Amino acid sequence: MFEPTSAQRDLRAPVPARASARVAATADHLATVAAHLTARDRWLARMLAEHRTLTSTQITQLAFPSRRAANLRLQRLYSWRVLDRFQPYVGRGRAPMFYVLDTAGAHLLAHEDGIDPRDLGFRAERSVGIAYSLRLAHLHGLNSLVTGLIADAQAHEERAVTAWWSEARCARHFGDMVRPDGYARWREHGREIEGFIEWDTGSYHLSRVVSKLPGYAELATTSRIVTPLLICFTTAQREAHARRLLAEHLRTQPRPQDLPIATTTAEHLERTATASADVWLPLAHRDGGRSRLIDLRAVWPHLPEPTSADPASGSADPSPVPRLSPPAPMPPFARHDLTWKPTG
Repeated sequence: MFEPTSAQRDLRAPVPARASARVAATADHLATVAAHLTARDRWLARMLAEHRTLTSTQITQLAFPSRRAANLRLQRLYSWRVLDRFQPYVGRGRAPMFYVLDTAGAHLLAHEDGIDPRDLGFRAERSVGIAYSLRLAHLHGLNSLVTGLIADAQAHEERAVTAWWSEARCARHFGDMVRPDGYARWREHGREIEGFIEWDTGSYHLSRVVSKLPGYAELATTSRIVTPLLICFTTAQREAHARRLLAEHLRTQPRPQDLPIATTTAEHLERTATASADVWLPLAHRDGGRSRLIDLRAVWPHLPEPTSADPASGSADPSPVPRLSPPAPMPPFARHDLTWKPTG
């Protein structure tokens, strides 16, 4: 379910990789490997193009029936240069293996989308460079929240994650007003709720979170769509402090109902193993206690029904950036109306 996260200071430079045979990413190799990739392989490459890095645990939750099956296939994709990988040094225990898109995978996606690989702007060193980035813990936590939801959905027929957008995609759509860390939509027993996601690593001042609220309010006013904001903090103490600041800001706004906010902590997510559980504390309804994700709709009865984010539904993607990410819905199991079926 929810993969435990680490503070950025604990994710140090990667452990040196052991020598492993890898094929050179030549034109002949690209033509050969393209014939051996399954639909799941291509879907996974798109997921990494969208979300930058996923751990072996998260990938198993998304697309494989077992850890062994995932590791066997990931090793092959690594040797083919479809994916690259690194393992941060954590001092105690072992960090999971992190995977990123590699040269062969990026070129194959570019060809599938009908664009020149040179226009893709992909650089292998920049892709694997996330291993040294101060945003690694941020990405890991954010992606763990949603992959935990996906794992929960796979265990329950009536649940599904029907959309999951990265920070980059959100920026293309809403970047002139606000840049969410992510966006997701959750369905449970025929009800749906959507929300922008902010993941707080505790490494910066809380005023940075509050400073984004005017942008969210402007987006709600401009689009005439009220979209909840879901914020996850590192600890209960930081959450309590942030809630006071958030409440003070909303009291100064003419239409606070246009920005419904609920908060939780990484500690709660690790305890319950899923963000669908009763871990969300609405900002204006503290006395009611924490709510399940889907039950936030009852707390905010003025929320509209989520609109479709699937380009196939007829709503055009306004982004001029070539599409290199899988359309909603996700994840990849047929019972959740996904875009492909596992082949083994």
